[in-house]
Amino acid sequence: MKLLLLCLGLTLVWAHREGNHDVVTSNFDLSKISGEWYSILLASDDMERIGDNDDGYNRFRIIEAVYDKYVLLHSLNFNNGKESQLMELYGREPDLSPIIKTRFQQICQKYGIPKENILDLTKVDRCLQARGSH
Repeated sequence: MKLLLLCLGLTLVWAHREGNHDVVTSNFDLSKISGEWYSILLASDDMERIGDNDDGYNRFRIIEAVYDKYVLLHSLNFNNGKESQLMELYGREPDLSPIIKTRFQQICQKYGIPKENILDLTKVDRCLQARGSH
């Protein structure tokens, strides 16, 4: 499911600008984003909707990417007149530096998602995660 979300996010690309030249925020090269990714952080403004397989209309976008390190996605879900948003941080490794995680927290706050709504998926048993996906 997460791979599907990542693929959908990559098809509807648009981003804001930042000053760091290593961070790609527009004109993404999809071939550099393909490959294996690990779920690192997940956040939402409506925690009850995380894990729900909501129908409705979804809009995905890439906020920023460093192709060999991480990609940060933002999605909006519109369902039954209600809008919710989800932020996802994926890494090429099973965990990322505290600097990148702090950056994610700052971006979440910019979008109105409080720090207490950020889940650290690196603390989840990945064996259980893999077993549940089959």
